[in-house]
Amino acid sequence: MDVFAPARSSKNELRKFEGYIFTGPEYLTMFSGDGEEIETIPFPVPREDDGLLWGDYVWNRIEPCNRVDRFLSGVAYLDGVRPYLIICRGYYTRTTITAYDFFERKHREYFRVDSGYVPMSNPFAGRDMGEGTDPVYGCLTGQGDHSLSAADVDGDGCQEIIYGAAVIDHDGSVLYSSRDRMPDGQVRKLGHGDSMHVARIDPDRPGFEIFNVFEGGRGVPYGYALRDAQTGQVLFGERADRDLGRCMIGDIVPDVRGLQVWAGGVRDCKGNFLDMEAPGTNASIRWAADLSTQIVGAADYLNGERTAVIGDLTHGVMLKDEETVTNNGTKGNPCLIADIFGDFREEILLRTRDSSAIRIYVNTEITGHKLFTLMHDTMYRCGVAWQNNCYNQPCYPSFYYAGDMNFEDIL
Repeated sequence: MDVFAPARSSKNELRKFEGYIFTGPEYLTMFSGDGEEIETIPFPVPREDDGLLWGDYVWNRIEPCNRVDRFLSGVAYLDGVRPYLIICRGYYTRTTITAYDFFERKHREYFRVDSGYVPMSNPFAGRDMGEGTDPVYGCLTGQGDHSLSAADVDGDGCQEIIYGAAVIDHDGSVLYSSRDRMPDGQVRKLGHGDSMHVARIDPDRPGFEIFNVFEGGRGVPYGYALRDAQTGQVLFGERADRDLGRCMIGDIVPDVRGLQVWAGGVRDCKGNFLDMEAPGTNASIRWAADLSTQIVGAADYLNGERTAVIGDLTHGVMLKDEETVTNNGTKGNPCLIADIFGDFREEILLRTRDSSAIRIYVNTEITGHKLFTLMHDTMYRCGVAWQNNCYNQPCYPSFYYAGDMNFEDIL
């Protein structure tokens, strides 16, 4: 407490540790749309300790109740017809995913995934992410991101759960857990990252692609990579000597086929570098009338608060309102970005500086395109459902959305 911990980091003031709950019961409650409590059950995976088993004491920054309390949730059409509730705990080390149906106003467990803990000879030293103790799901340890996604990656009509560098099939089995070779020939997991995008990135390939960043630096095969979503095969990527933080995708360059991807330099969907300045990686929005993608940046404002700015390299600044602010400090997240009113373009929801109201901004530019609202697309709707857990990430429809999209493909 007084010698070892401060020697690891000056921020390890463990005697001042307070404000965290690490004992007692935990619950999962389903509420109806009017706020009625329908059913409360014990949380499916208990914490078991304050995080020591989950790796919270391994890093130089000792953080009890950090990785043990990393939760994700979402919705996935696991049978291709009905929505299932997805409840997750853990992604830095132990990974657990529980799927429920709620078709009869009761939580009924559909499947449970649990990698088991990573055995540690010393819980205060060593960061090598080995396998969990479960013989089937142990390969999932350390592969999760700060968000998840649901998409039918194998084309069988049922959605899978994309959990960072791993994918869980619709029946709860492991579809794959991505690994690749290091320069010395060792095979290692791609590992944990802060940002992930699942979409039709290359419209000339079948199915979906996944674009991730990975924070393992020199210890993992890639700093960022574009992968085939069905197999996990890396289509292109690049190593890094540090955590790249965030990445983004979108149609930001007119007349370039496919979506562009960037985590630093900008590449096209085939992996070719484009000679241009990389936009921000904070958030994206489908705002313009021409089906292109805009970036939501965060400009500095009073008292350290930041206001959202929508724009791109083609249209310039399209929205800036200094009476509203973003959330989560450097993350600069709006309250929500989604097509909530329904003309296929997205709206942005921001809070006022005093948090007394939420403002909703709509693009009023006349468009020559006509398309059903994005919320009618199951994959997009599921994406909106998991927006407000952990690090907000953009969600995507199941079809290729860009200025050169073929409308006949989605009719």
